[in-house]
Amino acid sequence: METTILSLPKIIGCEDFPKSEHGRMLIQDIERFINDHYRMNGRDVLKAFEMAATHQLFLDGKRVETSTFGKYLSRASVGKILTAYKESKESKSARPQGYNYKQLPEGPVKRITPAEAYDLCLKCFKEEGELINAPVNMAYEYLLEKGQVKKIEVVKTNRFKDNFEGLKHRAVVKYLTQLTK
Repeated sequence: METTILSLPKIIGCEDFPKSEHGRMLIQDIERFINDHYRMNGRDVLKAFEMAATHQLFLDGKRVETSTFGKYLSRASVGKILTAYKESKESKSARPQGYNYKQLPEGPVKRITPAEAYDLCLKCFKEEGELINAPVNMAYEYLLEKGQVKKIEVVKTNRFKDNFEGLKHRAVVKYLTQLTK
């Protein structure tokens, strides 16, 4: 793994290990640290540093900062990068492979009929005393078919306002009020 560790400073742009006994001790210390705490092969360590250098790793919701401020590679910076890499691999393996929500079959759509809309409005009116979040326009169409309300010629102004304050809404409320008295 020593050749892998020698290439890590080049990947993230920190100072190369010195070519002395001190440099060899630094390399051995980091190698021991990786083996004791992460048990990764050289390929995974390189991949982790490449991902960190290209800003693809996150730890605790923040992008992993690879800067060593021009100093030697430390246990802290190695630990941060390898922990973020390990977590990213674990989160990817936790997702079902090949899953794409767009691949799910669309369920059958059952459209409500005007008669069902009227029944919903009647039930809502009896329970709540008003028609909030009820399919009033369809209930109006049902009552119009049955001859229970007069045809209203309206120029639509605002769909939201028409649903809650419009003439059709008032006609259905008036009919239901007379029916439930």
